[in-house]
Amino acid sequence: MTDSPAAPETSEGSMEADDPGRRADAVPQSERVTVNLTGKAVQALQRLQEQTGYNKTDCINRALIIANEIENMSRTPGSLYWRENPEADLMLVRFV
Repeated sequence: MTDSPAAPETSEGSMEADDPGRRADAVPQSERVTVNLTGKAVQALQRLQEQTGYNKTDCINRALIIANEIENMSRTPGSLYWRENPEADLMLVRFV
């Protein structure tokens, strides 16, 4: 009998919650995806690479993690605010 590193999947493709070997909040394995970026997104990615020194993969990974956090903050009771500099007024940020 061989041990398979792959976790069982349901018909929706997600991990089974009743698998005792996995935590519900476990980080999934990495996944390769192909994306088609708009011209504006390409420019943003290039600027982000120049500003941070990160490669495309790292920039996209960080952007997705940050986008998820912002989405979570904006959906919970409360609001997300931005201040351009310490003396500026707070501005309500809305993502559409």
